Amino acid sequence: MRKILAKVMNSFFFTATLGFCLVSVQGFSASPSAKTGAGLYNTKGANSCLFCHGITGEGGNVKDAADLSQPKTWKAWAALGGDAAFAKDKKAFLAALKKASVDLLITGAIRHNASYKEAGFDWSKTKKYNAQMMGLTGTASAAWLKKYKEKGVTPEIAAESIWLHLATLDKQGVLSE
Repeated sequence: MRKILAKVMNSFFFTATLGFCLVSVQGFSASPSAKTGAGLYNTKGANSCLFCHGITGEGGNVKDAADLSQPKTWKAWAALGGDAAFAKDKKAFLAALKKASVDLLITGAIRHNASYKEAGFDWSKTKKYNAQMMGLTGTASAAWLKKYKEKGVTPEIAAESIWLHLATLDKQGVLSE
């Protein structure tokens, strides 16, 4: 019985270790990373981050898409109180901006517009998001997420990874914590 149990345990640990190595080698992990975010962001296809916003976060194919290289122009920045709120408490402001952005990425604009009601987020300070902002619900992003789901990438990890990638596009230097 002990020999059987030992074989089962060794097999389990080998499989778990092999799985971890495969995930690590391919650059995807069970935690958010800018590398994973870049992979998702740069997915080709209509309604992808790359298509709408462009490779540098600006100048994509959708005229009204946010300039992701300029966070101070984002709707969430304004809804959270803008520069004054940022200057008052940078850490709390960035946490709230991240939370709003991650929610937008996971749910897409239509659902986000209807349901996002976090404290300090004031929709009267900005316009609602255009329905073209599909986030992870867009065809290209949803296909990418489905592909990497078996590697442990959840919508939350994907959205937080995009957030980390956005910090690399930030020309204003405000997203670094």
